[in-house]
Amino acid sequence: MHVIDAQALREFAAALLGAGGLQPDHAAEVAQVLVWADLRGVESHGVSRLPLYLRWLRTGEMNGAARPRVAFSLPALQVLDADAAPGAVSMKMAVAMATPMARDCGVGVVMVRGTTHTGALGAYTSALAGTGLVGIALAASGPNMFYHGAAAPGVSTAPLSIAVPRHGDGPIVFDMASGAIAFGRLQEARAQGHTLAAGSAADASGRPTTDAHDAVAPLPLGGPKGSGLALMIELVCSAMTGAQILAPALSSTDTPPRHRQNAMVLAFDLARTAPQSPDQAQAQVSALVDAIKSLPSSTGSPVLLPGERGGAESVRRAAHGIPLGARTAGMLADAAASLGIPVPWSPRPLHS
Repeated sequence: MHVIDAQALREFAAALLGAGGLQPDHAAEVAQVLVWADLRGVESHGVSRLPLYLRWLRTGEMNGAARPRVAFSLPALQVLDADAAPGAVSMKMAVAMATPMARDCGVGVVMVRGTTHTGALGAYTSALAGTGLVGIALAASGPNMFYHGAAAPGVSTAPLSIAVPRHGDGPIVFDMASGAIAFGRLQEARAQGHTLAAGSAADASGRPTTDAHDAVAPLPLGGPKGSGLALMIELVCSAMTGAQILAPALSSTDTPPRHRQNAMVLAFDLARTAPQSPDQAQAQVSALVDAIKSLPSSTGSPVLLPGERGGAESVRRAAHGIPLGARTAGMLADAAASLGIPVPWSPRPLHS
């Protein structure tokens, strides 16, 4: 286990991506989002993704020289053609585009078409909430989760995040996948030989399994609820922008299509949309938070709000460093060595 300063890890991740072919400003943006996840203890969406991103840069699945452009525009709606840019780059552009629309119209919607792995959606919704806007984000991807009642993967784990601003405190950030387990966490459990929770994944025949090596994909959270949510996110993010992902992937008998994701970012300005003043809206948020926090605990531990545990972990790791497991550190050290980038820790190659 290595413990790395957050800024040192950002700089290392950006250097690695830059050496792998990503333009410097985009590399810095991707590094920031990956380390945001690591700070909150969501290692499945952190720098452990770098080897995959580097492979996509080599194969062209991720465009290192992407030039996203606005493909369609209305007063409160825009479609961003991402040009296979890193998801963090596309989503940050979507946040920047949605913000002035929300200020002008009360709501701003940006559809992101043809990006790559969007990462932790909470990074984008919390950025909106940090400016006083309500942020909502959805993302659709390829079939990596079982559809309820089907014996094969048919939908993606389709994440959803909602963040609401709070005066005097950090935003309330809800971030979930539609699967009983996120696909990244399934991959993590498989690599580390961990046992899965019952009902979280299934094998190639669609039978539930707790063996991460036998599991091929997550099961939907809540059965038909999770798969229904994933299907609707695909319809909103993909089918309605003319860039379907699931239907072509499921009907193709050829080699798997290149990795692509579509997404949606929504921003609401309470100052323009609430029937009461923004201060009154914030007072209602505070009143509800106080009511929830005062509920009796069933475990003896404090009742937590969405994102509260991750926020506290982020403060702790920002002060004391981010722990990297041996496997992640080894993969990154090997990737760094191949690109001539020094690591900010004593290297322990994965093969040693």
